Amino acid sequence: MLVVDDDPDIRGILGMLLSREGYEVVTAIDGAAALEHVGDKRVALVVLDLQMPRLDGDQFRRVYQERGGHAPILLVTAAEVGPNDLARLGVSAYIAKPFDVETMLETVHRLVSNR
Repeated sequence: MLVVDDDPDIRGILGMLLSREGYEVVTAIDGAAALEHVGDKRVALVVLDLQMPRLDGDQFRRVYQERGGHAPILLVTAAEVGPNDLARLGVSAYIAKPFDVETMLETVHRLVSNR
């Protein structure tokens, strides 16, 4: 599982929560660093912030998918995202920050089990 967020607190919280659930978690500070982590590796899920420096979430998603990445993408952001934006952004689900831990974990489990 790949967690991409420029906020170290969010990265740490998500990394800890998902690790406790038994997932192997890799974190990245932005989209550029995330692309370096992904490389040829297959990930079960990408948990992705939208607004980040260097390479933002939408730019990361585009490059990731162009390179053949097929993992579902869970967008976790404070940015306003409407229902029509999900399809345009090419993501599987969206959770607004600040997020509820139970909702986050339920969404992660659902996306991973639907693969």
